[in-house]
Amino acid sequence: MELSDRSALLAILCRQMYRAPSREVVWQVLLDGARSLAMARVALIYQLGPESDQLQRFNDQADPVAGVTPQQISIPHYLMHDLRLLRQPLLFTPDRQSTPLALALTNAIWPEQPPTQIVILPLVANGALQGLCICGWEAQIAHEYIGVLQFLADDAIYAQTRFDQVDGLHEPEPLPVDVFVDLALLYTHTPDQLVGVALEQLVSAVGAAAGALYLYHDETSQLELKTVTTSASLPAFATVFHQLWQHELGQQMQALAASLLESAEEIAYLPTDSSPSPVSETLHAFLRSHAITGVVSLAIVAGGWQAGVVQLAPWPSNRFSERQIQWLRLLARQIGAAIEHTRLFDHLRIELDRAQAVVETTNDGIIMIDRQRRVVMVNRRACYFFGVAEHDLKGRSYDDLLLIFGRVFANSTRLTFWLGQLLGSETDRAYEEFQVIWPEARRLHCFSAPVIDRREQYLGRILIFRDVTREREVERLKDEFVSTVSHELRTPLSSIQGSLQLVLGDATRGKPGLAPDLAAPVRSMLQVSLANTERLIRLVNDILDIAKIEQGRLQLQPKPIAPIEICRSAMEELRAFARQYGVTISLNVPPNLPLVEVDRDRIVQVVINLLSNAIKFSPQGQQVLLSAIHEQNVVRFSVRDWGPGIARADQMRLFQKFHQLDQSISRERSGSGLGLAISKELVELHGGKIWVDSDLGRGSTFSFTVPVAKVQPQPVEGQLPLIVVADGAHPWVAKLCAALEADPNWHVIQMQARDINVAAPARQPACLVLIDSGDLDERVNQIRALPLYRIVPMIVISDAPGASRLRDASVLPVHSPIEDIIAEIRRQIAEPQPLVLVVNDDPNVRTVLVRILQRHRMRVLAASDGVAALELVHHSRPHAVLLDLRMPGMDGLEVLQRLQAQPATATIPVVILTANDLGPDASAQAFNLGARGFLEKPVTAERLIATLTSVMKTREGGDE
Repeated sequence: MELSDRSALLAILCRQMYRAPSREVVWQVLLDGARSLAMARVALIYQLGPESDQLQRFNDQADPVAGVTPQQISIPHYLMHDLRLLRQPLLFTPDRQSTPLALALTNAIWPEQPPTQIVILPLVANGALQGLCICGWEAQIAHEYIGVLQFLADDAIYAQTRFDQVDGLHEPEPLPVDVFVDLALLYTHTPDQLVGVALEQLVSAVGAAAGALYLYHDETSQLELKTVTTSASLPAFATVFHQLWQHELGQQMQALAASLLESAEEIAYLPTDSSPSPVSETLHAFLRSHAITGVVSLAIVAGGWQAGVVQLAPWPSNRFSERQIQWLRLLARQIGAAIEHTRLFDHLRIELDRAQAVVETTNDGIIMIDRQRRVVMVNRRACYFFGVAEHDLKGRSYDDLLLIFGRVFANSTRLTFWLGQLLGSETDRAYEEFQVIWPEARRLHCFSAPVIDRREQYLGRILIFRDVTREREVERLKDEFVSTVSHELRTPLSSIQGSLQLVLGDATRGKPGLAPDLAAPVRSMLQVSLANTERLIRLVNDILDIAKIEQGRLQLQPKPIAPIEICRSAMEELRAFARQYGVTISLNVPPNLPLVEVDRDRIVQVVINLLSNAIKFSPQGQQVLLSAIHEQNVVRFSVRDWGPGIARADQMRLFQKFHQLDQSISRERSGSGLGLAISKELVELHGGKIWVDSDLGRGSTFSFTVPVAKVQPQPVEGQLPLIVVADGAHPWVAKLCAALEADPNWHVIQMQARDINVAAPARQPACLVLIDSGDLDERVNQIRALPLYRIVPMIVISDAPGASRLRDASVLPVHSPIEDIIAEIRRQIAEPQPLVLVVNDDPNVRTVLVRILQRHRMRVLAASDGVAALELVHHSRPHAVLLDLRMPGMDGLEVLQRLQAQPATATIPVVILTANDLGPDASAQAFNLGARGFLEKPVTAERLIATLTSVMKTREGGDE
């Protein structure tokens, strides 16, 4: 809805409230406005009696949907005090944490499916709560809707109080119909025009002789007189009334306006017959001399702050009636809203101009495509890149854009395919490089991301083109230089190395050299030459490897291989090197590790790099531990040393090219600074990850992962998955059990549903199939209360209406084919829903968190304290733990510390969810103890689910 339309409708609704013949009509107008102006899907009014604890719904004739809500609701007595003191609107989402009062009202009105977002507006008259206006939406709403609702609610209360004051004997003079319509036009003017039109409307509406309007200036913190106007009825009086706001009289009138703002009142009246203060004595004398009975000052409130003051003077010997004063208050509020809209539009215009200036001056080409695949934004740099004018792109369709790209890019087909995939997604972010052939050859780096507004609504997709032609040319020249020099060095170095080895021989293997009788000084000099030659060869090989990786010319040849073979090859390669430093290498590789799919030589090179670094930086007499372990679908290799360790600030820079932490130590240990960079690239080319865990003075552990091979030796058969069928004497249960038992991949037992709590199997089932025999909810709750079945995937066969509401079970209809049931059992065993343990001592928060997780297809266990949480972890092994910090008895940090201390539970990801009132170091302390995530309350459901999903995927990926 356009702003002018919304303003006109707001004015009409206010007029209807003011002219309403009954209280019921006022409430009806308020509900109509909530649905039309604030776009509420449902709007309700519940009225509260002065002594009652019951809320009675107002019968809304215009909305049949409201009839499904309860006519009367009760609020717990301990919340009635909070309800009667409610003065501010409550905006909340039922799935997220909210106040107990908001949750109680929501559960009383919508026990099943509440709206996505709810606003509760208190209706307060004469200091007492009269009722509640409750509105609901199916999506997140703009904050401006709250202001509109509050405005309508205030007018409704004001109109209701009119019925308390009317004595029924006198019908008040009606306000001119066209006043509000004219006021609606105020929203379309600029600020300077606005104040003039607004003041003229006020003077005309109440038949005043003259008026003035002041606005508050933020920088000077003072009121500034913006305009003065007089009635057009008698122009002869214009000069007289203008004097009120000039010279000394004007200063006294301005002081009167300032005192109104300081008092925080809405209206002030200065009568002529009152005793004047010395400051305003001149003003009183002027008013008396011209038979002006007094001056009315009204505060203009805009957006919750006092924006200015309006002053009005009546005709000589006349007074403003009480009805006219009421009109003025209403009209002043309308003017305040208009001023606020104008101020916001000015601010928005400035921000848009600033954003446009930034877009136009950036050195990158920018194009934005909206949801309808039309170009809605293009800057000058993009036009320059593609040799077109702005009108050639802006407003054109995506197909027109592709036509332009077709003559600009060298491989437009690849670009079209890349963009087509991205436009089909509202979340993907990607970048790619493309060659431009017209109007000028260049290399463009294109980045694309979705454009999301503050309400998380998808607006379209942005394309950012950066000219990287010069950078790529520099990189090409550098790579060519490095490659050429390295190749030219390798030939003479290989000759020198071979010659020295022939002369010196290999004493460790009993092979004498060509000159066994060399004098000791000569042999020592030749050994130094050989060591430095080998050092140069390693450096040249590293440089060549880096160049191949960066140019994409390094081809891997992955094959299945045993991890123990990789470890033994690396140890054999470095055995003499370790003896030279007085260090021993220990091996810890468990038997029966799965094969890994890797390029053997390259992964051995990674292990050698890590081992050689550990050896060089270990004290003499120490050992270096090489280990491997199977984790989910990867094998993790680790190299542990007990050297000086690495500071946390330096760990992130370790894998950069030519980076060395301590140059003096590196020179002493003859390091090039390329080994870890090459190792990182090689591991990532295999699809793995590499990282370091280290503390100063405690040594370091370098770890990396590589994928498990798809083809493995035939494993030894173990226990088969156990399927429990709990039936209700249904005729096709025997057929189902026969079909299940025909499959040799699992073991099946059958029992009566009523006996499931006494006839427990010897081990935990992999899946439970429950056939509904009545009292489904009670039966499921009883089963879930049993420790053996608490986390077992459950399939319910039922046609009961309430079965679809089961949050932690898969529901199939009774007449489902046997094949569908068996397929669902396979899916539940192969892909069980993740299990999350929620630990929080607040029962309301715990309930909300459990409901959110179950809604996102997760199985949930809940604990109210740390002791219960540790017991559940050891018995159930959840996939993740959502842990509060501040709890009675054992706090969250102690729980986290105990989990990390046990090898069986140390790998379970823990996400902290807390109000973070433990100090600024709470998050750092939690991460140091092993937490995988840290969330502060309140947190959105999307962020909560995303964080839990991320840490559980990380665990599955083996990045422990």
